Amino acid sequence: MNYYPTSKIVGEQRFGFGPRLGQTTYYSPVEQLDKKPFVHQAIQDLPSTESTLIKVGENRVQRMKAKGDEQQMQAMKKEAQSFLRTQYRQQAQARHLQSVDTPYGFQERIIQFWSNHFAISVDNRKLMPLAASIENDVVRQHWNGNFGEMLMASSKHPAMLLYLDNQLSIGPNSRVGKRRNKGLNENLAREILELHTLGVDGSYTQQDVIALAKAISGWGIKFKSPDAGFRFANNLHEPGSITLLGKAYSQSGVSQGESCLQTLATHKDTATHLVGKLCQHFIGDIPKELSEQMVAEYLKGEGDLLPVYRLLLNSAEASKPNPNRFRPPKEWLFAVLRSADISLNEKQAFNALNNLGQPPFKPGSPAGWSDQDRDYNSPSALTQRMQVANRLASAAIKSAKASGVKPKAVVDNVIAGLYGDAIDEHTQIVLNKADSAAMQLSLLWLSPQFQYR
Repeated sequence: MNYYPTSKIVGEQRFGFGPRLGQTTYYSPVEQLDKKPFVHQAIQDLPSTESTLIKVGENRVQRMKAKGDEQQMQAMKKEAQSFLRTQYRQQAQARHLQSVDTPYGFQERIIQFWSNHFAISVDNRKLMPLAASIENDVVRQHWNGNFGEMLMASSKHPAMLLYLDNQLSIGPNSRVGKRRNKGLNENLAREILELHTLGVDGSYTQQDVIALAKAISGWGIKFKSPDAGFRFANNLHEPGSITLLGKAYSQSGVSQGESCLQTLATHKDTATHLVGKLCQHFIGDIPKELSEQMVAEYLKGEGDLLPVYRLLLNSAEASKPNPNRFRPPKEWLFAVLRSADISLNEKQAFNALNNLGQPPFKPGSPAGWSDQDRDYNSPSALTQRMQVANRLASAAIKSAKASGVKPKAVVDNVIAGLYGDAIDEHTQIVLNKADSAAMQLSLLWLSPQFQYR
C-alpha cells in the first residue's frame, strides 16, 4: 500500500516530524543539509551549561556549610529539588517547541537521533539540570560536521562525565590513586566502545575497555567559575602507555584519551555501527549495497557526516512510497501537533509524553531509546495514543468553534496539509463513518497512514 505518493510527503513524513498546518514552503531533506540550522528562541534562552554547573557547585558548598543544621538542610533540599525540576521542565519544553515549530524536520530528526546515540537519562536526578545539554551544546554544533569532533565533545561534556561517573575514575598508579588506594571507573570507556563507536559486536575486548578507561582517567568536571565545565586533572590520570585495539598510545595527559577517540572515530567498525543505526532509524532495515556505500563514504571522509547523509537521502530505499517505520511516541506526538497547529503548554506537553511512555530525556540507560517498532506498537501503547488523540482532537475542535471555524473545515484542512488528495481509501472510509469531527481527527491520527512513516 502506497501511503506516500509524492516526494514532498515522503520527505516530511519519513525524514521529519510531518507537515505543519499552514506551512507553505517545504525543503527536501537534501536541501535542508545546506540550510542554516533553525534554533528556537526557547533553546537560546536556556541557562548555559557553565552557569548551571556553577549553580550546582554553589549548592554543594552551601550544603557542606549547613551540615548539622537540620532545618537549614531541609530548606536547601527543597530549594535544590525545585531547581532540578524547573531546569528539567524548561529544557523539555524548549525541545518540544523546537520540534513543533522547526521548518526543517530532517535537521531536527537527525539531531535527536544523535542525541539518543549519546544518551543520558534523568532518572539519575543529578542529570536533570543538564538533561538537554549534550543535545544543545554538542549535537546542534556537530550534526552536520565530523563524527570524531562530535564524539570528542560528547565524551568531554560534563553531563556525560557525570552520568557515567568518569569524574570518579582515578588511575591506580596516579598520585591520588596511590595515596587513596582508588581505582578506575570503566563506565564511560565501556559505553564509548559499546555504544558510541565500535558497537556491541565490535572488535574490542575487556582489556580494551580497561585501556581506554586509563586513557581518559582524570577527565572530570569543574563546578566553579571561571571556565566551569570539562577539567583534566593530571594527578588522577593513569601514567604510562596503553594499548587499545593493538595500537600503543604513549601520549601523556589529556592527549592520550583524545588520540584514542580520534582513532575510534575513524575505525571501520564504528562506520559500520553508525551506518547501521542511520539506516535502521530512517528506512527500517540495513540494505547491503547502500550500507556498504555509506561505510565507504564515511571512511573516505574520515567521519564527515554530510556525504553519508546524502547517500542515504538520495537512495532508492529512502524514496519508496511504502511505509517503512512505525512512529515512536514523541515523533507521533510532534506530528499530531504539527498537523493541526496545536499548542501545548509546558505541563500539557510534558504529561502527554509521560502518558505515551516516552518522557523527555529519560530513556533509562546509556543505550538510549529503542529504535525497534515492536517496542512501541503494542496494544497498551496504542491505547495510550488513542487517549491522547481523543483529548487533542476534542481540544482542537473546541478551539476552532470558539474562533468561528467549522469543525468540518478543521478536518479537511488537516487532511489537505498531510496528504493533499492522496489520503488512503481505507482511512477515508473509516473517517466517513465517524460521527463527529473530533472523532475523525482522532481516527486520522491513529490510522496506519499517519502512524507509519
